[in-house]
Amino acid sequence: MSNGKATQLEVLSHHYSETFGLLKADVAKRDRLFLYILIVIFALLLYMSAPTAMSTLLNTFVRSQLGDKSETDLIDVSFMGAILLLVLLSLSHTYFQTVLHVERQYNYVYQPEKQLSQHFDELAFIREGTFYKSHRRKFSGWTKAIYWWLFPMLFLLFNIIWLIFLWGRAQAPFAYKIVDTLISLSILISLGFYLLALIKNE
Repeated sequence: MSNGKATQLEVLSHHYSETFGLLKADVAKRDRLFLYILIVIFALLLYMSAPTAMSTLLNTFVRSQLGDKSETDLIDVSFMGAILLLVLLSLSHTYFQTVLHVERQYNYVYQPEKQLSQHFDELAFIREGTFYKSHRRKFSGWTKAIYWWLFPMLFLLFNIIWLIFLWGRAQAPFAYKIVDTLISLSILISLGFYLLALIKNE
């Protein structure tokens, strides 16, 4: 192998290793965001099922931390709902971006991987990327289905249920209902763009 070829191979190998390291970090970020979104959705479901109880628990906790012995509510439960929705908007938007970035990175990493594996008679630089690609219809395919389709559909269903609750059963002031509706619509818009991007990526 010539010195020029050896240098190119070294640079490509380093680039591949660095790219895959960044990809693994993005996958870990995606998984964390997924968990955080589930936690916020769980909190909102508790809020929907028993808003008064949630308000009592929250205000009791805040009063205990402040040493306030009064029975006055320090935090409006409607305000808490709006904050949770804002957190959900931030997490979901970042999550959608991360999932799309991970898929783009997987598609890209196959290229240097293929070039490197050719130098080793297809016996090296194949473990991670090729394994992921060749098992897409098995466990990896199921994982992809969860992130790409199952979760977005359940997330859409949750937002619809939330809006029905907001304008049907919630005792929130009208101003809070408007704010919550705008936040929910923003989440749905982000979800819509995310699904469109996934369809184009197929």
